[in-house]
Amino acid sequence: MSSASDPSSYHGALYKYWDGRRIAGSIPMRSDIEPLDIIRVLPFVGLAERRDDGYFWRLIGTAIVEHFGKDHTGEPYGAHFWPPDFVTATTATFDEALEREAPFFDEFVYRSPAGTSHAVSRLVCPLKGDGARSPPMVIQTRIHRYDGSAARLPSLPDKAWGEFQDRRQIASLEELETVASEWWAKAAT
Repeated sequence: MSSASDPSSYHGALYKYWDGRRIAGSIPMRSDIEPLDIIRVLPFVGLAERRDDGYFWRLIGTAIVEHFGKDHTGEPYGAHFWPPDFVTATTATFDEALEREAPFFDEFVYRSPAGTSHAVSRLVCPLKGDGARSPPMVIQTRIHRYDGSAARLPSLPDKAWGEFQDRRQIASLEELETVASEWWAKAAT
């Protein structure tokens, strides 16, 4: 189980909040989400909206911006990462979450030109569109860790190389806590 000091516990906090906003098993709409209700996890939260020409960052928390080295709000999702197959794999999670109306847990790694690995986990939860007011979106918590002994490394360079590792549909908070804890332990070694 994740502890409060374990950043992967932010995934659980978002899951509980998202799950609590569902009515009769239906996924919440963007208008059902109040950012002030999840202020503790907000630095690790991102919103991406689905448009006809792909996904676009609608909101990016400060911890994600720090890791990216730049605020990509308003830009196409994945525009600064490489290779295209990696971007396709990460956006496929958004598609599956919206199609299945279920949350997913992803694991991937970015490799910097210097060879440093940046391990990333994210919980992706779908949000229905609000009709003409907003399109379907996904809300996600995104946690990153660096390998090696350095406690802090520079942010990701533009066109950082990504490697998709795993995607799991999540059916319960307990399942999420298990996979998030496993990722945290794996990323810490």
